[in-house]
Amino acid sequence: MEHDRTLSGHGFRLEPLTQKHVGDLARMVDADLWSGMSTPLPEGEVGMMNYIEDSRSLEGCYPFAVVDAISAEVRGSTALVAHDPVARRVEIGRTFYDRAVWGRLINPAAKFLLLEHAFEDLGVFRVAMRADARNSRSLAAIERLGATREGTLRGFRDGPDGTRVDSVMFSILAPEWPGVRERLIARIDPLRAIEGQLGGGQLAAVGASVGEPSSVDEPVLDVPGAAGAGMASRRWRGPRLRGKGRRPRPQR
Repeated sequence: MEHDRTLSGHGFRLEPLTQKHVGDLARMVDADLWSGMSTPLPEGEVGMMNYIEDSRSLEGCYPFAVVDAISAEVRGSTALVAHDPVARRVEIGRTFYDRAVWGRLINPAAKFLLLEHAFEDLGVFRVAMRADARNSRSLAAIERLGATREGTLRGFRDGPDGTRVDSVMFSILAPEWPGVRERLIARIDPLRAIEGQLGGGQLAAVGASVGEPSSVDEPVLDVPGAAGAGMASRRWRGPRLRGKGRRPRPQR
């Protein structure tokens, strides 16, 4: 489903996914990274071209490339899927990131932008997420976003080995969004995140170079798939500044 909306903030830009992103995304994908996905592995640039076209053709799907706003590097992809404007609901899925930014602020920042767009622009009442029931760290990471665990969908999808896999369903509702929003801002605002570490000051937004001050792994979303199984948790080690930064714009 084609769209022209770009979402920006906190050192990242979510821009409409197109074929211009094929090369960057194809280079970061392999069988191990894709092991948490429910869609077939997109092998090479041809496979990624087909994956992007599939994403763009799905009804109610708004796919994005996740770009570091400081370096302009493509760092992954994510999407809003199964948007039903009548029922006022949408899901977050089709998410995978370059290994180089695992454990950093990219995931909570991208989720913030998607949630903000869903609740404040699309006007939905419910945003859902799903994760493989076997991945305890991913389940904890989704709960840390402020999502409510609703239950287990038994035998929900086929796993890579042909067995049936259970998925756990989460959701965030519109009345919960203001609280979730504030919690996410406290995690992803680079000035707030590093102020206590370096004694404050006018520090730049530094995009994907900022580490997440947490040991919780990034979520693995299987709606209809997201990579990240087997991610190693990484503790806060402070920012690595690169290039000229800019003060992040004030949040609404």
